[in-house]
Amino acid sequence: MITLAHRIQLMPNNKQRTYFRKAIGCCRFAYNWGLAEWQRRYKEGERGLTGRKLRNHFNAIRGEEFPWTYEVTKYATAHAFDDLQRAFDNFFAHRAKYPTMHKKRDGYGSFYIGAGQEIKLSDTHKGLKHLRNTAHNIHGKHQYINVPNLGYIKMAERLRFVGKILGAKILQDGDKFFVSIQVQITEEEYHRTHALASEKSKCRAVGIDFGLDEAMTLSDGIAIHNPRTIRKHQRKITRLSRQLSKRHHAKTKQERLQGVKRSNNYRKLSRSLGREQRHIAAIRRDFMQKLTTILVKHYRAICIEDLNVKGMQRGKLAKSVSDMAFGELRRQIEYKAAMNGCNVTIADRFYPSSKTCSNCGEKKDDLTLRDRIFVCPKCGHVINRDLNAALNLLSLIPNVGTDYPKLTPADLTALQSRFFTNGIATSKVETGRQHKL
Repeated sequence: MITLAHRIQLMPNNKQRTYFRKAIGCCRFAYNWGLAEWQRRYKEGERGLTGRKLRNHFNAIRGEEFPWTYEVTKYATAHAFDDLQRAFDNFFAHRAKYPTMHKKRDGYGSFYIGAGQEIKLSDTHKGLKHLRNTAHNIHGKHQYINVPNLGYIKMAERLRFVGKILGAKILQDGDKFFVSIQVQITEEEYHRTHALASEKSKCRAVGIDFGLDEAMTLSDGIAIHNPRTIRKHQRKITRLSRQLSKRHHAKTKQERLQGVKRSNNYRKLSRSLGREQRHIAAIRRDFMQKLTTILVKHYRAICIEDLNVKGMQRGKLAKSVSDMAFGELRRQIEYKAAMNGCNVTIADRFYPSSKTCSNCGEKKDDLTLRDRIFVCPKCGHVINRDLNAALNLLSLIPNVGTDYPKLTPADLTALQSRFFTNGIATSKVETGRQHKL
């Protein structure tokens, strides 16, 4: 069985939007109350605290002290304690820092709406002909999902998968609301909804070098370019940020404590800035999803670098590194490869892929970031720096010469055509030449 999450945009009216914001507020309140109670009891010497204990205590006093939380679904507050327990589990396992209070953020938040049999999907807003705990495939553009204490909400598209629904969560992103539905499906259903590559193209291997000028360079000689539209939106963000700083608002902590309010123009510009930032995030998310899907479906073996992303973010190129999201690219490649029968090899973090000659193996220690062309001091091999690194990564894949033959010109053309169809810009990189020393 395979578990997937399908995120679908909701189309609520004003009444439903108000309910969503209220539920998000209740979820945030329950989490902060639980964290404060946990800290108070721990200081008093109590040990063995759990999210379930705090939830039971919260439910016991809820009617008298917090009656307004009954205006939304019970899962909005109940699931907040599960999130709190998970936060402490991650802290004790040294995977995250100590939990902090959730701040109120305009335009952001989420809350749980149920699990299993309680998730209902319908073809009408009145809940007629609904199917419980199952995703279905009925012809029609829209579908409705039931939110407790509110009713059926229109979704922008139908749930794509046939399987068992495990849970659902509603999220706010700016002025838009989404529902993320977790579905458990069979392998047959996964193959039905996810087109597989032919066995002929799946017998290839590739080394991938991540970069800043180019998103990545493949050992097959293909350079993947970053989306061009991002630059245009980034210029607009710079302009809006400059205008926003000139509008009336609290610029220091002292002014905030004094109660300096934000002007209406500040609020309007802030919303515009948020829309542009979400637009860039959507473009980048779409780009990474399409790119990683094509790679794991076209190749049977992939080798990538183990980059120290946190260390790179402390350098001069921190913004560029953050924009590229190397960690997210690696995460998507690894989990998609596991579902598509693709083997992923992670190179050692200190392996000098860029400084090693892909032709003879000689290491060039004086290579700098400014050197875009690699010239081997021993054999005279001249090659693009990124392509050289990708070829070295390719050589780390076990049995790369026997089990994984090279791409034919026809396969290479088909791969570039697939990139082009999905709006991903590419170019051909020169493989290299011999240079007389």
